Amino acid sequence: MKHLFVTGSVLLAAAPGAAIPTMDDVPTLAAAAIVRRVDVPMSAVHISSTKPSTRMPGFVVCGIVDEQSADGDRNERFFVVIPGDIAILDRDGRKLVDTYWSANQCK
Repeated sequence: MKHLFVTGSVLLAAAPGAAIPTMDDVPTLAAAAIVRRVDVPMSAVHISSTKPSTRMPGFVVCGIVDEQSADGDRNERFFVVIPGDIAILDRDGRKLVDTYWSANQCK
């Protein structure tokens, strides 16, 4: 019984999960992460930089989202980490976005 449990644990640990995204997948995944956060059309998401991360596995994406509101147009910077779809926007803290943009040479 002990051997069966160990074998089962190894099989569960080794089971493949979601496919690792490729560079071709990253812009679409990043735009989807922004759309989920901000409720804008995909066309409002403008990616300026997509590259492999030098600090963690995966990719980093920088860009601007154009929002139209009652107050007029508003451009907001964003930073997304793929995989994980972690999206950070200026509204989360301009200094935080400044830090990520600087660390990843975003333009």
